[in-house]
Amino acid sequence: MKKFTRREFLKNSLCFSASLATVHPWARHLYAATENDAPVSLVSVIKGMDVSKITREALNAIGGLRKVVKPGQTVFIKPNYIAGGLMGHDPVTSGEIPHPEVVAAVVRECIKAGAKCVIVGEWFERPLKIKWGGEKGREGAQIEKHIELINKKFGQPAYLSDRSSEIEWGGKEGKRGAQIKKHIELINKKFGQRAYLVNLRKHTKFFKYIPSDTKIQWLAIPNLVSDADVVISVAVLKTHHWPMPVTFGMKNFIGIMPSILYGEPRVRLQAAGIDQVIVDINKGIKPKLTVISGVYGMEGDGVVVSFGGEPVDISKRIGGYLVIAGYDPVATDATAARIITKNWISQPHDEDLGVPWYYVKHLRDGFQQGLGEIRKSKILIKGCSLKEVAMSWGMPRR
Repeated sequence: MKKFTRREFLKNSLCFSASLATVHPWARHLYAATENDAPVSLVSVIKGMDVSKITREALNAIGGLRKVVKPGQTVFIKPNYIAGGLMGHDPVTSGEIPHPEVVAAVVRECIKAGAKCVIVGEWFERPLKIKWGGEKGREGAQIEKHIELINKKFGQPAYLSDRSSEIEWGGKEGKRGAQIKKHIELINKKFGQRAYLVNLRKHTKFFKYIPSDTKIQWLAIPNLVSDADVVISVAVLKTHHWPMPVTFGMKNFIGIMPSILYGEPRVRLQAAGIDQVIVDINKGIKPKLTVISGVYGMEGDGVVVSFGGEPVDISKRIGGYLVIAGYDPVATDATAARIITKNWISQPHDEDLGVPWYYVKHLRDGFQQGLGEIRKSKILIKGCSLKEVAMSWGMPRR
């Protein structure tokens, strides 16, 4: 048997480690862990009853907006406005969309950091008109004549209404709409016209294509997103229907994808492999910040009440509202997942990887592909500890 000198042994060990990291991108994380046990990703978890204040505190705890936004830059903020006033109820208190004061606080801090332009945008499209009438056995919903007969008999208690093709930026507190418009107007009154509310469907001039490791191969990103110097995700703390049991900052960017290319609700992306698509979008647009609104949330069969989601007033669960923030998209979402899944058991049980690894495939894929950190031991939390704010939320049904 050949004997190795110490020099040869060290040389061979280093070569093996380098080849391992080359073959498996995620192995770099695992190998680095043997060199340095210090946490590598910073996430803030701040609790309180003043929503604007805890949002600012969450941002400041990780270094503030000046760390990512430089004077003269353009910022694109993607709030999760899937149900911005279209469901006939208040989407804020139902936990379907982020609280407007969280969104407004992020906009305000971007401007204070020197942003020249802050775009708050979503690709929103419900362009099809429902044909309420039609002809029996041939076309249409064939309900119009029945509603007319009901109203003839009982007065006018029944109405047929198309879902709007526009985001309702305004709305009425406790009633409907995204309820962000008045906040943006006040910000612009104070700082000048620097913040804009934009439906990407109407204002996209062209697409920039980024690679995708799916059968689609390329993904179309609206120019207002691709051209921005800084991209930020403002999501809401809520569950999602299977096979994706939670939806936070990374998943939020599905909402920028053009439904004119991918269908509504992005059926081509679903068919291509939605978890990898989510990772590819985040790789391509490189979000600098994730903020998760934990004022109201949703448990069970989210993402909206009409799917069976149950609204959660988080202050009634833990004695205060939450805002979660981080520069690492995987670590921030993984922390949010750990907060609401105290009663979810991962199999096989691994405390360090836990629920985010076992249940949320796009987080696992993002970690393995080098997008961010998922391991609990490698995430440093500022503010409240996980133990202080952990909740047992209802899982979506399989």
